[in-house]
Amino acid sequence: MDYEAFCNDYPDYQNTAAMFDSVRSSEYAQLDKANHVYLDYTGGNLYAKSQIQKHVSLLENNVFGNPHSTNPTSIVSTMYVESTRKTVLDFFNASDDYFCVFTANATQALKIVGESYPFDHRSYFLLLFDNHNSVNGIREYAKRKGADFEYCPVYLEDLRIDEIKLNKKLSAAKYKHNKLFAFPAQSNVSGVKHDLKWIETAHEHGWDVLLDAAAFVPTNTLDLQQVKPDYVSISFYKIFGYPTGVGALLIKKALSKNWISHGLQVVLFRMLP
Repeated sequence: MDYEAFCNDYPDYQNTAAMFDSVRSSEYAQLDKANHVYLDYTGGNLYAKSQIQKHVSLLENNVFGNPHSTNPTSIVSTMYVESTRKTVLDFFNASDDYFCVFTANATQALKIVGESYPFDHRSYFLLLFDNHNSVNGIREYAKRKGADFEYCPVYLEDLRIDEIKLNKKLSAAKYKHNKLFAFPAQSNVSGVKHDLKWIETAHEHGWDVLLDAAAFVPTNTLDLQQVKPDYVSISFYKIFGYPTGVGALLIKKALSKNWISHGLQVVLFRMLP
């Protein structure tokens, strides 16, 4: 397709082209300098020039200490951490319904769930064929504690959830307890966006739901007042492109108090420096 045909098919492009060209030249000039066309937004996002400048300014004008200490520099660090935590919860419209636990990445967030979820010989772990490999890692924690696990397939034609089989699997485990269903909001394998209605469906059958939102939230809105998974794993690198090594696990406060007070705290204590 040539440029003229493209403009005819997408007439709104010419109304926004100048704006996009301006943003590209001012914020993402590295693309032209390196002569790159960047398409790997599932793997990681591009960082903007103003983003780097603001971060440098923040570091140049503040002294940050260990947030686990008690001194003026640690107080500043704690203030920024708590402010960021609130911003993250507000961004996902989570209000006071969720905790926000910062992690090294989305994989670490998923590991926390695997290590702390109360799997036992009566538990069940259900996941999709196209989950990220880090979600598959939770299976090992489930096996170690004697839990059963199973994969739900996707249709080969469009790579979407096999709805008939998933409904059967969700309803068949009604006599199990501590049941965890994990699925990606957007597949890291195919790019398919799975219907978030499965969160409510799973809840109706007594399941806890882990939503892997790492590939979804960079280009989509996740409103946790509209859909209410029990856990959400995210990667800020995939959203902002910089810095690396920052993710989060959002945890619904309404979970079992025993799980919150024991399993999760034990895992988080191990993570402290």
